Amino acid sequence: MIELFDKCKEDLVTSFIYKFYGLEFPIPGLARTEHVFSKFKKQAMDKDVKITIIGGTNGKGQTAHTLAHFLGQAGENVALWTSPHILSVRERFTFYFDRHKSDINYQELFNEIQKSHLFLLRNYTSTKLTFYEFLFLVFLNLSLNNERKINHLVLEVGLGGRLDTVNHFDANCTCLTSISRDHQTILGNRYDKILTEKLGICRESIPLFTNFKLRYLNDLTNKLVEQLQIDWRPIRNLKSDGSMISTQQNNYYKENQALALSMFKFYHPSSDIDLNSIPNFKARREEMTFLDKSLIFIGAHNIDGIRRMVESINDSKKDDFPDLILLSFSKRNEDEIKVMLKILFAKWGNNKRIVVTSFNHPKAEKESTLSTLTSHLNKFNKGMLDFVKDWKFELTKKEHQQILVCGSLYFIGEVQRYIISSRN
Repeated sequence: MIELFDKCKEDLVTSFIYKFYGLEFPIPGLARTEHVFSKFKKQAMDKDVKITIIGGTNGKGQTAHTLAHFLGQAGENVALWTSPHILSVRERFTFYFDRHKSDINYQELFNEIQKSHLFLLRNYTSTKLTFYEFLFLVFLNLSLNNERKINHLVLEVGLGGRLDTVNHFDANCTCLTSISRDHQTILGNRYDKILTEKLGICRESIPLFTNFKLRYLNDLTNKLVEQLQIDWRPIRNLKSDGSMISTQQNNYYKENQALALSMFKFYHPSSDIDLNSIPNFKARREEMTFLDKSLIFIGAHNIDGIRRMVESINDSKKDDFPDLILLSFSKRNEDEIKVMLKILFAKWGNNKRIVVTSFNHPKAEKESTLSTLTSHLNKFNKGMLDFVKDWKFELTKKEHQQILVCGSLYFIGEVQRYIISSRN
């Protein structure tokens, strides 16, 4: 049975990590932690554990979850690492045993966190891990020292690729879901720089699956993989102009599922899989109800993600969805936020309310910035784009609504926590 979200237990777990490892701010690079993770790399090799690493700007979480689901259904014992979490830190740790998904409980996780902390104190006193690196170490301890043998690790890249902690491992198969501009201060603001960073998860002669739509990205990938001798396997056929052939051109979620299926077939070429059995994953068309409202959560948080979300909703033919769009953003370039709001306004601004708000989190964009941007856009568009301070009030209005919640994954987590706590 899945243990429900418990704020007291969640705070106990996260406060311990914050105390010793700080908030979740990345420090890219592998040299500083190579001696810590080399032990786990050797363990995986000695146990012949297959490893899949999945990177990309958008879609990597859904692709990773879907692949792990497929492998679990095929009878493999799978450990899945994802980040960030939406509601609970436990979401980063997913396991499949005997064809069943197994979620870690709070007590098991807290015990392992304390053990991993002591392990570091005894063996690596001079090395300071970040929040992300420490939790990845906890994941590896749970996965590689488990009584029930794990035979496959599915690892989602947290940021970039070449310098991300998961890249301590040499993958048997890799995947890049998409390339667009995000985390530009670290990855750069040009597609070629971003792609080069993300290709860092690849190894010579090891398969790389992609599903890029832009001809430029396919041409650039073709050039780079030839230099690096990577076994590139784009999952769709190329047209003569370099663009991709697809029957699901605008269905972002189907494209991610197709990537997962291609990787699964690489490992299990003769196995059948029930594509109708794929569940919805956290913040990826996840649905909740609250009072008389239906909410759907989509973790679209950058320009490409917002654009693809709109495309997928266009493809669903549901003209009446949603009644209201509720969103907020993590800290990022103001011009990017402006572009995202314009995309949403172009789609819904004439007949739906778009509510921009702020939330309390170390990574949240400032209230003043969001209020000013919203006000500025309304001067020109005179539409239904609102800034509200109290997003909770929008959820308690006495009217039946379908609400799309998107933007920052941390904001989505805040909304879900409020709904759960209000029910208790």
